[in-house]
Amino acid sequence: MRQSVQNTFGKVASYGMCLVLLSMCFFSSCKKDKINTSATLSFSTDTLTFDTLFSTLGSTTKSFVIRNNKKEAIVVSNIALAGGTTSSYRINVDGVSGTTFNDIKIPAKDSIYVFVEVTINPNAANLPFIVEDSIFFLTNGHHQQVQLQAYGQNAHFFNADSIENNAVWNDDLPYVILNYLQIKPGASLTINAGCDVYFGGGAAMIVEGDLNIHGTDTSNMVTFRGVRLDKDVADRLYDDFPGQYAGLFFLRGSSGTIEYLKMRNSLYGINVGNIKSTEDAAQNLLLLQSMNLSNAPLVTIENSKIYNHAFYGLFGFFGRIYASNTLVYDCGKNVVGLYCGGDYEFLNCTFYNRGSAYISHSKEPVFYVNNFFDAVTPTILPDTTRAVFQNCILYGTLENEIVAQGIASNPHLPALGFLHSVVKTDVPTSSIFSSCVYTDPLFVDVFKSNYKLKSNSPASNIGIPPYPTVDIDGFARNNPPDAGAYEIQ
Repeated sequence: MRQSVQNTFGKVASYGMCLVLLSMCFFSSCKKDKINTSATLSFSTDTLTFDTLFSTLGSTTKSFVIRNNKKEAIVVSNIALAGGTTSSYRINVDGVSGTTFNDIKIPAKDSIYVFVEVTINPNAANLPFIVEDSIFFLTNGHHQQVQLQAYGQNAHFFNADSIENNAVWNDDLPYVILNYLQIKPGASLTINAGCDVYFGGGAAMIVEGDLNIHGTDTSNMVTFRGVRLDKDVADRLYDDFPGQYAGLFFLRGSSGTIEYLKMRNSLYGINVGNIKSTEDAAQNLLLLQSMNLSNAPLVTIENSKIYNHAFYGLFGFFGRIYASNTLVYDCGKNVVGLYCGGDYEFLNCTFYNRGSAYISHSKEPVFYVNNFFDAVTPTILPDTTRAVFQNCILYGTLENEIVAQGIASNPHLPALGFLHSVVKTDVPTSSIFSSCVYTDPLFVDVFKSNYKLKSNSPASNIGIPPYPTVDIDGFARNNPPDAGAYEIQ
């Protein structure tokens, strides 16, 4: 009997406790936050600025914070995008998109985000222009605003397009390539001095005909780079990131003349010799087997700067490249990679790699060459392979920056030679090096990408004829000349 009474008493006590807890929860939930009826808002910025954007492409998303620094909640009566639905801007307040928002509550000592995007509409201007708007806030009778501004730029746009006849680009507006631009066989594209060519993510210029790039000097170069002109969320320039687009590709049978090109931030740099692959593996094999020097692309490069590429600066695939007064540096794989043979000449060029915040230089050398398709069971190619470096600099932070494979076993005795150059190698006694220097070339400042030579550089006056009469900056060369793209001044 006593046990039954105790059990009953325990159940009643438990139910009573539950009622007390429920009552506490009920009254707590019914208790309203105290609202501050006089405070204003605080913002993380008074002006939200977008870097230069190309018309119609849209922007990255930027944001700012609305802060309530008070000990009571604040109700924002109205938040409105001034331009409304016709504005170039789009806003999202605390996860909700729209152009006007009412009675937005910000708890005490709390904040909310406002996200902003913008699309620039094209106009007739050929110079950058400003697109402005603002976001208005009404809080406790107080009016506040955050200014929005974006710099717009019109451009010529190409999106998976082809050039089927001869075309000329002049320096009027920037050129933006999305997906790819293909120069068809028999067609040519001439890009004149001062043109800026921007590539969207993964985009490529594919040459089956002829490409002619005619910069005139280092102040009037043609520029190839990624389309992003802004910064990421960590305030880092996208222009510093490698791998933003695929690169420039010369396919079998094409040709190119490149003068004063500044090309940066791609995956594959300048790629010379690839086949136009198909979905048929057997057909692709036949195309590879048909490769020879007669159908290899012929590309000449003068007075150019090629740098900060994810994999290669110059890539030869049984191709032909003749370069002079050219600087190539900081690439994730090889600064110069010559695969499966070909014919190559480099005169007074500077090739260097030390890596960067975005590129590792720990394994792959500055220069690599081979003469076969398959590294496991080498199939030596029948045509003579030739790669000659004269009056050049090939240097970097590895112990050996020059690697050749399969060359010596070629029965056609290809020529691989480094003549009167500054090289970084662990086999200086090799016969491929003739009158070379094996010490630091003493660049002015590699950390600032200044590859001019100090006055006491060992590259001074070690060159031999033939050589370009002026260096990459247009200064006359001495006789004998310095090695590399720059003559000591």
